[in-house]
Amino acid sequence: MPLSIIIADDHQLVRKGLQMVVKEVLGFSVVVEFAETGREVIEKISAREFDMLITDLNMPETNELALIPDILRIRPKLKILVVTMKPDKVFAARFFREGALGYVNKTEPDQVLAEAIQVVSQGRRYISRSQSEIFSNALIGNVANTPFDKLSKREFEVALLLLKGYGALEVANALSISASTASSFRCRVFDKLEIKNLLELNHLAQVYQIDSDFEGES
Repeated sequence: MPLSIIIADDHQLVRKGLQMVVKEVLGFSVVVEFAETGREVIEKISAREFDMLITDLNMPETNELALIPDILRIRPKLKILVVTMKPDKVFAARFFREGALGYVNKTEPDQVLAEAIQVVSQGRRYISRSQSEIFSNALIGNVANTPFDKLSKREFEVALLLLKGYGALEVANALSISASTASSFRCRVFDKLEIKNLLELNHLAQVYQIDSDFEGES
């Protein structure tokens, strides 16, 4: 029976490009379906089983930090490869911990993407050479790669929403928490990042190439 793969990205050219690479690597008998939003991914993997998911993180109707855990609760054996523009140094380790088997930045050469698709399709973890260096340096030096590594998952979520310009009430609504809890998380974020205001948060985000396009609502 041919492999079935779902490719999720909100840009048609990207979806078609990924499909071409998938068929070149895994064979033209592979069955490919597409999704354009996180919600559509959840709907499709709930309706039927797939062997592998290749997904971006920045899509409409997507809580990117919750997407992988939500998917794996429904399909624990689904092999997930993240293909995104978000910087490895900040995001890769977080998504590996959530259960992704591979994380490829869209700026990587096609060869890296092809290798990742091949390895992940076999149920093995793919770590690129650049990621190996990042993880090795952190392990050997026992230090965080970026200040954002100090943040818990929830604190990181709050930081990303603050970068979108959300106030405490908007953060609370997006994450289904109270306004006071949102304010407490904001203070923790500032303390851990050793900053005093949103201007400094934005500067730090620019230094580590974190954009403000995070979709906080599922």
